[in-house]
Amino acid sequence: MSDVLFWWGLLREGILASLAAAIVLPLMGAVLFARRSALLGVAVPQFAAAGLALGMVLIPWFPSMQEEFLHHGHPPMLYSFAFAGSAAALSLGVFAALSSKFINYKQAMIAAGFSLALAVTVLLLNSAPAGAQLADSLLRGEIILLDEHGMMTLLIVSGLVLLSFVVLWRWIFLSAFDPEQTVALGHSVTAAERWQVLLVGAAVGGGVVTVGPMLVFALLFLPPLFAVCGKPGVLPYLTRTVSIALVAIIFSWPLSVWLDWPFGSCACLACFVVGCGAAVLGKPHRTR
Repeated sequence: MSDVLFWWGLLREGILASLAAAIVLPLMGAVLFARRSALLGVAVPQFAAAGLALGMVLIPWFPSMQEEFLHHGHPPMLYSFAFAGSAAALSLGVFAALSSKFINYKQAMIAAGFSLALAVTVLLLNSAPAGAQLADSLLRGEIILLDEHGMMTLLIVSGLVLLSFVVLWRWIFLSAFDPEQTVALGHSVTAAERWQVLLVGAAVGGGVVTVGPMLVFALLFLPPLFAVCGKPGVLPYLTRTVSIALVAIIFSWPLSVWLDWPFGSCACLACFVVGCGAAVLGKPHRTR
């Protein structure tokens, strides 16, 4: 019990942040998956990282923010989230606008956007104060050192996104699967897409500045993919998606501490293993 209390006191912020991400990010991944926009799960976090890197470059223009950065050794969370969240939402909006005009080149444009965002991120971090340190921390998914400010930022953002999703999920999924029926019921498909942009952008932006792109990638992609196998229906699918993510995150913490591995890598591997197990158990078996 003393060991448990010791590790809880040391890792509490990271544990709570990872659990919040494991609830919200898979739901956003399920929305992208339902809209057949899974590749956005790669591009959007990278654009959020580029936005964060831009904030690092511009931080000397904000003396109070720079003073806090130099004092704490990391950019202020609300400042970082403003850049990362805005970049994520902007990328979603741009991709949606371009896809409607160039529908045959949708996937190619997203892939090209990811390459561009990756290059811009590296260049910006290379010229930013302490950019190399931030890049190493984000890429490795080291959330063990996450402080209370980062935890509270992610909890608040995740809570708002989750509350909005609980209210709007039927509308969002109906517009994804049957736009004509959505219009017939008096709802706006465009408004649903805007809410999707806002929710996914906020969740991804909050995740990138706190737990890093690696964990965001894993939680957006893997649980929604493996949760396809199982009982049909949107609610069972969403339940399986979040369950896979939560089980993987819970097992990742002792694995990361025991093996002394970066948490982001452990969580990604755990999502894959748990997802494979869930897919095997959820796959219907033929009877002779």
